[in-house]
Amino acid sequence: MGGSAPKQDPNMGKAALKSAETGQLMLDWMKDQASITNNWAGEDRARYTGTFLPLQDQFIQKATTYDTPERRAVAADQAAADVSQAAAQALGTRERQAMAMGVNPASGRFQMGTAKASTDTALATAGARNMARRQVEATGDQMLGNAINMGQGLAVNPGTSMGISNGAAQSGFSGAMSGYGQQASILNQDYQNRYAAWQANQAAIGGLGGALGTVVGLISSKKVKTNRKPVDALGAVEKMPVEAWDYKPGVADEGRHIGPYAEDFAKATGIGDGKTIDPISLMGVTMGAVRQLSEKVDKLAATLPRSKPQPMGAM
Repeated sequence: MGGSAPKQDPNMGKAALKSAETGQLMLDWMKDQASITNNWAGEDRARYTGTFLPLQDQFIQKATTYDTPERRAVAADQAAADVSQAAAQALGTRERQAMAMGVNPASGRFQMGTAKASTDTALATAGARNMARRQVEATGDQMLGNAINMGQGLAVNPGTSMGISNGAAQSGFSGAMSGYGQQASILNQDYQNRYAAWQANQAAIGGLGGALGTVVGLISSKKVKTNRKPVDALGAVEKMPVEAWDYKPGVADEGRHIGPYAEDFAKATGIGDGKTIDPISLMGVTMGAVRQLSEKVDKLAATLPRSKPQPMGAM
């Protein structure tokens, strides 16, 4: 009765499409950003493996082989030699000073001072050796610590670039999915709204039809009608073109029907607003035209000669 379900508003479709296109644009832009950061990651990785990784390997090799017994012994000998050289220089200076003061370097007093200096030199030499060995050990530990710290930071820049790239791509995909999701939501909501309106219209039309039939049946008595006068229903019908036509999109049920036009009905009968046709008046004009036409047929039939009955078997 009320026709097919309503179509979606084209503007809603445009809005939904725009939302999806915006999401796609975001995805394309973020993909470009991801491509840039991926290139950075590739460049950083190539520089790392080609330049810094060999240097790191050299440093690690040196750090792991630096603190050895041989290196400690060499460092201790060098430290002892330095102490001996300093002690010899100090002894020569003392002898020259003693001779300048008229003291014989071979005297017992001078020799006692020399013996004490020798003891001090021996202690200084032992201390220097120990210090040199500890310095080698400390340097080796420091180098190993640096190597460990360096390993913990391997490929930091490529990893950072890849993280930025992945984040950009993820944001782009999220934007696109959000846009398409919003498109689906907009279109679905629009359709649900229109479908609900169509259902309500269907119910209203059904109720109106039932109510109209009831009202017509109840108030068709002569007792409730006044200002009566005859009408030329057949003449009115003859003036109204009756055609087959389709309702335009969005009007009524959009279906194909046969009938007069409201403008012609109002002009021929003097009833109506030229936009709609009153169902009661339309039914009355139709019935009146049929009645007038029936009377004409009866009058025409009365003027024709009656045919005589034929004997049985004359056929």
